[in-house]
Amino acid sequence: MKISVLGIVFAFAIVGLIPAIAQEPVTGNAKVSPTIKASSSAGSAETENLGWKRLKEHEGIIGYYRPNPRCRIDESKAIGVIEAPVAVVEAVLRDVPGCKDFMFWFKENLVIEIPEVKNTADEYVTYTLMAMPFPVQDRDTVARLNWTVDAATGTVYCTGQTQKTDYRPHPKALRIPFVEATYALKPVGPDRTEVTYQAMSDPGGYLPAFVINLLSRDMCLKTIAGIRKKVKLEKYRHAAAVVTATPKK
Repeated sequence: MKISVLGIVFAFAIVGLIPAIAQEPVTGNAKVSPTIKASSSAGSAETENLGWKRLKEHEGIIGYYRPNPRCRIDESKAIGVIEAPVAVVEAVLRDVPGCKDFMFWFKENLVIEIPEVKNTADEYVTYTLMAMPFPVQDRDTVARLNWTVDAATGTVYCTGQTQKTDYRPHPKALRIPFVEATYALKPVGPDRTEVTYQAMSDPGGYLPAFVINLLSRDMCLKTIAGIRKKVKLEKYRHAAAVVTATPKK
């Protein structure tokens, strides 16, 4: 059954997910160190030269978006510095169930075993269930994650792509047809990491592209802001060394 555009917009609006003006910068009382601003600004010019449009900045995290011919939904990106070593940020992202605390609408997130892929320490498959506000149907996706490290720079990368499989624990959830995402964790000091998060996804179904764009353009920015909070937790902050071992090609 098709749902009207106005019905979808209203449903999201009543749960507070549509900002009053999508392009307005976020302001707050939190102070951002000059070094964080300098680091974010350094990558800003290069990013904008690649066709990215600046969305907004929040506490030193800069969000971007751009159209991509491979997807009907805009591609999103954010760059921000986290006051924690790369090993700690890596530990947060490798905690697959814990990612639902800061990822966009995640309700369930876990590592799964499927016949199509043999899981290893640096390559494994995850299942995600996304809880959507009524009347929008819940979504789910299966993705293959790959971890690599650049030995020369110490930068750790995590890439995720849609994995085709019959694994479907929630038959009523609509399977997301396309997901592609990349994290780059670059050391910019002994206890500081510049995180670049870039993602593109089509949730499928009858949701109009303009509605999805309004809701998702700042998802990368919000994700990095969420990781900043997670790295302060005791279970992560004592990670002493990067565990990713696969060299980046």
